Parts: sequence; structure tokens; C-alpha cells
Amino acid sequence: MNKSKQTIILTGASRGIGLGLCQHYLQSGWQVIATHRPASISSGLQALKDQHGEDLWLAELDLCNEQSIHKFAVEMTSQLTQLAVLINNAGVSVNVNFGDWEQASFLSNFNANLVGPALLIQGLYPLLSETTKVIQISTGLASIQENIGADGPFDAYAVSKVALNLLTVRLANREQTKKSIFCAMSPGWVKTDMGGEQAPTSVTEVSKQIYTTVEKLTTAQSGTYLDSTGQVIPW
Repeated sequence: MNKSKQTIILTGASRGIGLGLCQHYLQSGWQVIATHRPASISSGLQALKDQHGEDLWLAELDLCNEQSIHKFAVEMTSQLTQLAVLINNAGVSVNVNFGDWEQASFLSNFNANLVGPALLIQGLYPLLSETTKVIQISTGLASIQENIGADGPFDAYAVSKVALNLLTVRLANREQTKKSIFCAMSPGWVKTDMGGEQAPTSVTEVSKQIYTTVEKLTTAQSGTYLDSTGQVIPW
């Protein structure tokens, strides 16, 4: 580990927004710890590793497996003394239309999108300081007030992200963790495997927006729900 550089842990870095953020942080001179599912390093992530060498540390992490989370957290707390940024980007969107709902799709979304990030933050707690920024990648679908896509198949995904938003607020106000900055952030509709080619925003564009917004975050914004440009989203 290069202790002279700021360090970010970025989950779900193999593709999409995670890969874009990984590239942007590396280009900005950071040390990046990028997680990927076991035995699943994408060609894009491997190319970044070949290019940036020791500035990029690839680590296995399955957010649906408690033992994997514990192992990763133990390794990180043994290697690092502090963490500048944690971006909980990894997640799933298991979509089922009303009428076909079943337990499995709801549990899959909650396990990956809420439980995994919660246990990861708990495990990395020793690395959190008053300057640490914890970003939970959420979605505009989690806005109860705006209620986007209510007739679509995104119910289980949306409510799991609502729960992630609430977790963010609770962590921002918990005595043990309120020294750090916690923020839920929606990247918007982006051209990824999940967003599709019709999306108006590129991964490169949104990665730059998120990076800039995170850099500017202050303690006064802890516990807020923002878009990638830093604008407040109604709960």
C-alpha cells in the first residue's frame, strides 16, 4: 500500500459506473482498492491494473456472503490506517412485474443493495475518520415523493434502495459514525448494462460528476440524498 496517496475503496468495479469511477480516480492520482466478485475480473478492470500497477489493488468481495465481507474488512483494516472515500457502488437489480412477485427477488435486492453495504461499513469502521466520505450509490427510483416508474418492474430494487437511503441517514446521525460524511447519491440514467443504450448519460460523464461532487462534500451535507451533480433529491 502507498500510504502517501489518498485511498478509496470502490465496490463493484468490474464494469459500468464502478469501472468508470475506478478509471477516473486513478487518473486523478488516487490509490484505488477495487472490488470484484470472486473469479470475475473483467477485461476492462484488468487493463486498468496493467496500466496503473500498484496504484490499483484488486480484491475479491461478495456482498451477498457474510464471510467474504468479514475477510475483506479484516484485510483492509490490517493494511490501511485510514480511508478517504468508500463508494458502495456494487448492487443488483432483480426486476419482476407486479403479479409475478416472489420472495427471492425481494431478498436478492435487499441482500446485495442493503445488507451487504451495511455489513461492509461496519467491518471498515476502524478506518473511518472525520474526513472519510461514504457514498451509497442509490437511484432516483428510491425517491418516495417522485415515485418514478411505479408501473414498472423495479419495485424490489427501488424499495431496497429506499432502505439504503435510510441506512445512510441513520449512520450520519449515529454517535459512533457521525464524525464521517455519509451521502446517498443517484447517478441518474446512465449507459450501462443496467441502464441500457437509450440512457442519456455516459459512464465517463457521470464518473466525472460523481468525483467532483464527492470532492466538494462537506459535513453539512452528511445524511443527504443527492444526484451526481450535487443537487438535492426529495426523499
